[in-house]
Amino acid sequence: MNFEDLQKTWQSSKSAATITISTDALLKEVRRNQRQFWATIFWRDVREVVVIFLLALFFTFFGLYAGNWTNLLIGLGCFFVCSFFIVDRLVQRKRRPTANDPLKACIESSLHQVNHQIWLLKNIFWWYLLPVVLPLGIFAFLDLWHKRHHGASAIAGAVVYIVICILTYWGVYWFNQYGVRKSL
Repeated sequence: MNFEDLQKTWQSSKSAATITISTDALLKEVRRNQRQFWATIFWRDVREVVVIFLLALFFTFFGLYAGNWTNLLIGLGCFFVCSFFIVDRLVQRKRRPTANDPLKACIESSLHQVNHQIWLLKNIFWWYLLPVVLPLGIFAFLDLWHKRHHGASAIAGAVVYIVICILTYWGVYWFNQYGVRKSL
């Protein structure tokens, strides 16, 4: 059967019965989906915050212990990302609907939350990757500067570092963009 035959058959068929949906059932389904979405986002954020906070502690401690200020910068970058997660969650928590809100408010709230997650993941370079990659770049540059008398091995190390950073950060960015397209 070709497209024209399908179109003629579709147009000649009688319209289906009108579907009625209970607003209470729809509201329960929307709220259930909201709770599931919020739980997913919450536990993702908890994992991220814990790991980033531990990295911030590690680099800060190592920077203080070794007297290396570039490690303190890396710790500060990790702390910024951790703080951003927490502040963003607190701001978004204020926009949650209450239990007695109508269906329209619940749907609008869900749409806002999804759009916010899309915005976060599309701008992940600026608030997640850049605060960490800049201090890492400073660390690598200073390390290269201190090894400058080694010539070719220092340049090779810098090239390897740059390639690894580009691949890693591009992979993180691509993975998040894929998540936006696939899930959100």
